Amino acid sequence: MIKTHPEIATNYVAAKKTGISETSVRNIKRRYGAKPVESEVNIIKSSYGWMKRNVCWSMDTMMIRFMGGWLYALLVIEESSRLLLSYKIAEQKQGIYARELLTKTVRELGAKPLVVKHDRGREFENEDFQTALKDEQIVSLPAPGYYAPFNSMAERTIRLVRRFTMPLEIRYDATLEEVDKALFRAQREINYELPRKMFNGRTSGAVYESTPDYDPPERERLLEDVYDYQEILDPQYFRCGKTLDRMRKEVVEYLCRRNLCYVEHRVKKVKLKQCG
Repeated sequence: MIKTHPEIATNYVAAKKTGISETSVRNIKRRYGAKPVESEVNIIKSSYGWMKRNVCWSMDTMMIRFMGGWLYALLVIEESSRLLLSYKIAEQKQGIYARELLTKTVRELGAKPLVVKHDRGREFENEDFQTALKDEQIVSLPAPGYYAPFNSMAERTIRLVRRFTMPLEIRYDATLEEVDKALFRAQREINYELPRKMFNGRTSGAVYESTPDYDPPERERLLEDVYDYQEILDPQYFRCGKTLDRMRKEVVEYLCRRNLCYVEHRVKKVKLKQCG
């Protein structure tokens, strides 16, 4: 059947010419028309791995429903072991809170990362937080939007933490002290009691303790290689997706060359239906 007017649906024309309903035309085409052909498509999936301890930390913010409003829990995660290093409860997303959490974690741990990964939230774009990174000589690495291989580790940890805070979120009488206790319990159990599948049943704490630190000279090498480049791009750093992606690749390629990071590629087979 040939449509006489492009703005009129094909099924409508066929129904009028044959004297049956549009639904019947649709069913006939589905039953007797060209059958879908299944074909396998390989999709390359990549993920990041870290060879040394404290090469990369992730910082992210988790929203917690509290007394009809919201609280924000800022989390610091060590990427090679998925260890939840520290957290801070805040009533607003502000760079000063992210700065306080970073400096507190560095001071208490006695170590600091080469790279801090974070999203483009205002608490991390803020001058307070970015200045703290520069003062500590840590490379800021904002994640490109909707890029799962780069963001998924922190997101999985947040999902685990949410299991501990969720019972409080459905209550209207929960207290700030209870929220803090729930986060403290989440940190302890995720780090030292939860067997992790990706670590063959070992806990994050066990992996963190057994993973060696990077060599101190690596910081100077990294700064010399990529930090000046980041300074040049500073004015447009958070506004241009291509700039962010280029910066991410620069840092990751350097760390891979220094055997501090690796990118794992996996092939996933997907069946697609194509009309013949």
